[in-house]
Amino acid sequence: MAKDSRVWAVTGATLLGAVLGEWSHVPAGALLGGMLVSLVAALSLSVHVPVPRPLLLAAQAVLGAALCSSFKPSAWSALADNWLVALVNVVGVVAIGQAVALVFARLGGVDVRTATLGLMPGGASAMVALSEELGADSRLVTLFQYLRLGVVIVVAAAVGRWSGNVPDTQVATVAALPGSPAPLVAWGTTALVALLGGAAGTWLKLPAGGFLGPLLLGIPLTALGIPVGAWPPGVLPVSLWALGARVGSHFDEAAVHELKRVALGALGAALAMVGGCLLLAWLWSFVGGVDLLTTYFATSPGGADSVLAIALETRASLSLVLAVQVGRLLLIFLVAPFFMRRLAARR
Repeated sequence: MAKDSRVWAVTGATLLGAVLGEWSHVPAGALLGGMLVSLVAALSLSVHVPVPRPLLLAAQAVLGAALCSSFKPSAWSALADNWLVALVNVVGVVAIGQAVALVFARLGGVDVRTATLGLMPGGASAMVALSEELGADSRLVTLFQYLRLGVVIVVAAAVGRWSGNVPDTQVATVAALPGSPAPLVAWGTTALVALLGGAAGTWLKLPAGGFLGPLLLGIPLTALGIPVGAWPPGVLPVSLWALGARVGSHFDEAAVHELKRVALGALGAALAMVGGCLLLAWLWSFVGGVDLLTTYFATSPGGADSVLAIALETRASLSLVLAVQVGRLLLIFLVAPFFMRRLAARR
């Protein structure tokens, strides 16, 4: 079969996987189904689904704008009641990631910079770019980042399915938006927020800027009563498929074979991070009285867009999940470059 035909066949298979994921009512089923089929195709056939950067940015912007509708007025009071413990957990997840990276570097024979950038839950593309700037092994960083992300997505989807999903997603319908606007008005407003926010986030080089930009723009607008967050049927699942297919396609059979010396250790490190964050989530739930599902998604070690997409279709409190995930993303974005440059200079 010609290469182009194989690519089209695999792309169709990932779309079918996304449809089956949605049909099975797994939280963010389109993301999980697309990712798993894409991963199998990449490892067994060396065929990768082409998800160009513009499509990826558009998918992130659709998800970021959709999440704005979950930030209702009641969410602000819940966040105000838990801001201190949420801040502690932002720092706690970063600390767990650094501790696991240091142990992995010592036991796995990987330099500290590569291990830290590979396991830091702060936006895979940003960490890979930073690795190239600081002289770390960018191939290892890429493998570690997407292996960790794959583990997090599978575990988070399993947790969401185990907890039982709600009948309706927490993304607002047009009728549920402030003022009950006409569908075209609501869809147009949301699309404008996605476009402007995604462009601004990308231009400012924010981590996952296509996702974070619409979120930071849309949440204040939602608080002002402007209808943001509704999409026509099918737009959000297609975006989740694109995000999942992109993650799966980052795995390469040749790279995994070449790096098999550390691949098992990297998998162990990813599982250790998930386990450490689960312990942190349990402590938060026990001390703060917040339900364990919410604290798990809030402390889950990235990526923010994927975890929030899964949390979107569960009973988790999205305001707290959003605050901790985005807060950690911004913390790492601001602190990681300075920290890693100091580390590189010392070595």
